Amino acid sequence: MRHLIYLLVSCLLVFAHASLADDFTKPLPADVRVIIDISGSMKKTDPENLRKPAVDLIVRLLPDNSKAGLWTFGQSVNMLVPHQVVDQNWRTQGAQKAVTINSVAMFTNIGAALEKATEDYAIPSTDYRRNIILLTDGVVDISKEAVVNLNERKRILTELLPRLKQADYRIHTIALSSDADQELMKKLSIATDGVFEVADTADELMKTFLRIFDQAVPAERVPLDENGFLVDASIQEFTALIFRRAEVPATIIIAPDGKEYGETDPKGNVNWYRTDKYDLITVQQPQVGQWKVKTDMAPGSRVTVVSNMQLVVQPLKSNLRSGQTLDLAYSFQENGKTIINGDFLGLLTGNALLAKVGSAEIEEIDLTRPAPADGIFQQELTGFDGQGEYDVSILIDGKTFKREYIHHLNITDSAFKLEKQVEENAGKKTWVYRLVADLEVVDVANTKVKAIIKNSKDNNLEQQLNIIGKEYWEFSFAPVQVARYEIVLQVEGAQIDGSPLTETIKADQFNFPDEVAVLSDEQPKSAAAASAASEPEAAAEPETEPEADSSNLWLFIGLGIGNLVVLVLGYMAYRLIAGKGSKEELAEIEKALADNPAAKKAASPNMPIDVADDNQMIPMSDTNSSSAPEMTMADDLMADNLFPLDNLEDPKDKS
Repeated sequence: MRHLIYLLVSCLLVFAHASLADDFTKPLPADVRVIIDISGSMKKTDPENLRKPAVDLIVRLLPDNSKAGLWTFGQSVNMLVPHQVVDQNWRTQGAQKAVTINSVAMFTNIGAALEKATEDYAIPSTDYRRNIILLTDGVVDISKEAVVNLNERKRILTELLPRLKQADYRIHTIALSSDADQELMKKLSIATDGVFEVADTADELMKTFLRIFDQAVPAERVPLDENGFLVDASIQEFTALIFRRAEVPATIIIAPDGKEYGETDPKGNVNWYRTDKYDLITVQQPQVGQWKVKTDMAPGSRVTVVSNMQLVVQPLKSNLRSGQTLDLAYSFQENGKTIINGDFLGLLTGNALLAKVGSAEIEEIDLTRPAPADGIFQQELTGFDGQGEYDVSILIDGKTFKREYIHHLNITDSAFKLEKQVEENAGKKTWVYRLVADLEVVDVANTKVKAIIKNSKDNNLEQQLNIIGKEYWEFSFAPVQVARYEIVLQVEGAQIDGSPLTETIKADQFNFPDEVAVLSDEQPKSAAAASAASEPEAAAEPETEPEADSSNLWLFIGLGIGNLVVLVLGYMAYRLIAGKGSKEELAEIEKALADNPAAKKAASPNMPIDVADDNQMIPMSDTNSSSAPEMTMADDLMADNLFPLDNLEDPKDKS
């Protein structure tokens, strides 16, 4: 009976685990709300109105069963295409409406546009993943009064943004001008883990829109290169977006049987849409095998597929801080179920390609792993150490099929500004640091900063700082020990939208008093090591000297004993003669030292120097003791007194 119960429990656990795996890897279709600025300034920033073809392309690429809507805005907001489930009728209507985009409106009411496009924010969305794509070339502009515009900008950040984040919207923003409020747009995107892009010219608008579209509506791809792409038996449909170089008039695709297509062909299930820049080709029930593309392709070309066997990648973070890792989890699904067959999963090999935008260097990370029992491969991707944009490509080879997943990642800058300076007074140097929070990002009331000071002599300090003026943290210190110093600030807290905030800021690194002094201070250690190494040789030298005569040896021993006896008798006689008088004289000397601090300091030159002053700097003790890694200081130089009292936590307040 016990074995039967154990078997039933095991089966239930396996079933539950499998169910969790299916829930974990279930992809949600995209819900995309596109908001386009049509203010009059767009005549200058987008003179050829390239917003039209960019929006037209997005409309045509949206897959069935996704959800989308299109709005334009200036002073007021207009719904151009209703927000509803995408099908062919919706795409046709969207393409027709895209050509009506103009640049005639007054003002730039960004807040009203966001509110209009998200009127359903209070209704939880469990079936779709919500996204907003906002394009503008301006700033918040709803009035001729500057104070009104500033208050509206503040309202967007402090009221509207938290509400949209709570409703699980990702806000992707495109700034089409250096005059746009890029700081506002960046804050909207980073706070909601959306993508912020700058299209420096209207010509860049198409690829910028497409990059954000890829993030909002991730699609399964097959790798495309100069040899074409591989179609396997599980693929029911593919869509090839082929960008042509300017001098190339047309594109031809060649099926595995050698037949060429260059336009719509109903018999071959080929639907073709051509513009002066790209070809959009959809083929249903395509032939299995290697397809070729006959043209000079430009960057951005890709092939997406609809397949019974899907590579499912869990949504990835779009924004990371420098040094953070990207958590990757992916699996394969067949007819909506996660594949856990070990033989199938064991054939998979893969790698991730990390490329920083603007750099020719590509880092390759091997993803090949033993088959997981639940079918979900997991790995942390590292290597995002510098600020900027990265393209992450996931390539999986199943021997008879290939899949590709592309992700765009932004390594953001800090939510804090570090200010530092070195002050010098009467030959004494003081290092001063101030960490200023971005009040539109950081919830300073719920954020703490810890200062960590380390030096090469292992004399280290950690101290929590108090906020000053509700916007910054500040501390200063004056080192006294010759050493190399490193100052780090650790931030733990929250953003104004409630999301957690964690940063490690490397504030400074320097030698005190200078590099020459530090290097020379380290020389005695090397000299001592060399001396210790030579001691065996020195000990061997007496063996080479002539052996002393035994009679002389006994003479020396006798003289030594005699001198020792004389010294002992002399000391005893001195004690008998000096007596009480000597004790009284010694007491008077000690009393004089106690009454005169200067004399006491002169009598004890090795004591720590008291350098406390009105600013209560951070003096590090000048001790070279290797047996005491902690700081050795006088009472007034202990940790409670190392930092200014007005910007440190009082330990008593914590109780």
